[in-house]
Amino acid sequence: MLARFGLLLAFALLFIPHAQAASFDCGKARTAFAKAICSDPDLSKSDDTLAKTFADALVGLSKPAETTVRAGQDEWQAYVTLACTEDAKPRKRPYDADGIACLKSEFDNRATALGNGKTIGGYLFYSVDHFAATRDSEADASSASKVGTTALSAPRIDGEGDVAKAFNALMDKTQAALAGNKDEAGAGSEDTDNALLVTTANRERITVSETDYTYGHGAAHGNYGITYLHFLTGPKRLLTASDIFAGDGWQKKLQDLALAQLKQDQGEDLMLDDPTSIDALVIDPARWDFSANGLILQFQPYEVAAYAVGAVTITVPWLTLAGDLAPGAKAAVGL
Repeated sequence: MLARFGLLLAFALLFIPHAQAASFDCGKARTAFAKAICSDPDLSKSDDTLAKTFADALVGLSKPAETTVRAGQDEWQAYVTLACTEDAKPRKRPYDADGIACLKSEFDNRATALGNGKTIGGYLFYSVDHFAATRDSEADASSASKVGTTALSAPRIDGEGDVAKAFNALMDKTQAALAGNKDEAGAGSEDTDNALLVTTANRERITVSETDYTYGHGAAHGNYGITYLHFLTGPKRLLTASDIFAGDGWQKKLQDLALAQLKQDQGEDLMLDDPTSIDALVIDPARWDFSANGLILQFQPYEVAAYAVGAVTITVPWLTLAGDLAPGAKAAVGL
């Protein structure tokens, strides 16, 4: 059965920002966008999936949080009619196969993002999302990408407690900074996607991973980076190195252990002309994650290996760091 996602299809046909959810008759489709959804079975299936995911994302939210999620969906609805076009304007001609594939990717990505809102560690998280599509002024008829897209999402806690207020304030500040960086970039000449996602939440910390993807139009491929924000729920602040390590010698020890672990893990794939190039990286808490086995260190594509190898991680066992850990370090992050 063809998709009947009223929130999205009614918007596409009537061009109003707050369409009411209702069954939609594809026989009334008039725009190229609506006809694409109604005519392509795979895209229709993605539309159905998105409808269900959006409904699920609203379950249990407070009224303010629900309003925020709905506003993000409204913004996405406006965005998606522009993202897979040649001029960042609603398409008038029928979508070709590439356009359909682009739409399906956008629908699937949105469904995945909406599915990230959930309860972890007793906290109910939802996402604050922003989208934009801008014509690439440097594109010509031969350009594969003619519209630059921007997506920016970050989690919030649905609640009024002190932890929720402090965490949400941090996310507000982080998201505003990222949006400001986007404004300074060449509008339309690249695709960017900053996705902040809660990966761990317990009584001691909330860890948010940030995946920053950028594709400059005309490049062979996109590039991305992964970093972390560790919010400590007790002091209600970001984790610092002193929360994990004590003394003055831990930096050199961690650098040496990291280099040895990289050599062991990567073998011939290791590309590190200057071993000291990782020194500043491995002592930066934004590159740390935590497991029961050890301290996880995050490297980006190209930093220690070829792009095809991906974003390399290594784990330095806690046992090898025991003499340099601050008292209660592992307890402080809930391990």
